[in-house]
Amino acid sequence: MATRNEIESLIFYVLGENNRQLLIKSGLDGVSKENRILALRGLQDLGWIGHGGFADYEESYSLTKEGRRLVANHPEASIFDKSVQEHIAALRDVDEGSNGTRKDALKRLIAIECETGNWDTALLNCFELRKIAEKTKDTEAIAFAMFHQGRVEVAQNRWDEALESYLNAIEKYMENGDRKGVATTNRAMGVIYGSKGDHASAIRCFENSISMARAIGDTASAAKSEANLAIVCELEGRLEESERASKASMAYFIECGDVSSASRIAINLGVLCISQEKYGEAEGYFEKAIQSARVTKNREVLGIALVDAGYCSAKTGDLNRAIDCTDEAFSIFKEHNDMNMLALAYRNYGKIELRNSKLDIAFDWFEKSVRAAEASGVEETMASCCCEYGTGLIESLTNPRLAKKLLKKSSSVYRGIGNFAKARAVEARLTAV
Repeated sequence: MATRNEIESLIFYVLGENNRQLLIKSGLDGVSKENRILALRGLQDLGWIGHGGFADYEESYSLTKEGRRLVANHPEASIFDKSVQEHIAALRDVDEGSNGTRKDALKRLIAIECETGNWDTALLNCFELRKIAEKTKDTEAIAFAMFHQGRVEVAQNRWDEALESYLNAIEKYMENGDRKGVATTNRAMGVIYGSKGDHASAIRCFENSISMARAIGDTASAAKSEANLAIVCELEGRLEESERASKASMAYFIECGDVSSASRIAINLGVLCISQEKYGEAEGYFEKAIQSARVTKNREVLGIALVDAGYCSAKTGDLNRAIDCTDEAFSIFKEHNDMNMLALAYRNYGKIELRNSKLDIAFDWFEKSVRAAEASGVEETMASCCCEYGTGLIESLTNPRLAKKLLKKSSSVYRGIGNFAKARAVEARLTAV
């Protein structure tokens, strides 16, 4: 655990107002509880202290490797990476600014937190921004808060709540005449419909987003919607169409220097390769996404890429890498209880233990994966987990009745979301039972 002095040293970096920083030198008692808690959240989101402590700042927190370095070296804030400096500046503005300055700072913080996957803090700041915006009747800021609240709810697999938040955001964007906001929110709604298996609604949202983005000359937004539309094509088994669209979108973002968007599309291309059983090629895409996410500190992208890389490694028999990737991904998604991604991590553990011939342990993991997938509400994940569980039972010559039930469920879900190619592949496995 960190000592009080270590926490005080780190808080010094994120609290604004020189007088307040001077107070910290003699302890935290001169700083209000609200500001101390704000600073602690900032330290967590910067990766300087762990997320497991309590907000009593009495030696409750563990320092990360970066936190220990800062305490030991006391570097000037000016030598940090630009992204870290921007994060610290936003935290200080939220701490000490007027309402106008605080609104702008909260927007910056929310954007950073959503990009890096710090969902709990993002949600708290969305509520704070909305409270200020409603008092000042700032329609644009209300829309921003509702849209990003929807992003948090999507990350937590709360699909209905997210859809409501996005609908509220679209209403405010339309009221404000913000066509870019409408296009972006349409794309976000398409992701929800796609996750729930309603591909017709997803396609409609993506096409509306593309049309509006092109009308206002927002090429980047159109490219993102086209990449999302490519995912639906993959889910429906239109692999060549999906690959063309994804590669075109990725080339655009690489040319623009948008590493984060390019990394997400690299993951999509890797998943597409898995559908074609091109595991080596898929690994290459996932590794690029992992490396980029580590540089940009995007925990969401990192976790997704690690889960998928772990699955590829389990399929090809590289079990040490499969365990390393899945363990790291699990630690990321367990923190925010993302049932969709946890289901895929459990599936990986099942594959790994099946390869190790530890059947009872493997089937326990597969059972957990199916339960988590059902809780997540993501249809494609449910189909995948049922398929892997049923296939494992067949390969080990264990419980053919349960294997049939799982494979029939998988086939039914794949047909329900329009992926007839995968449904037929699952049905072919049924003949082996």
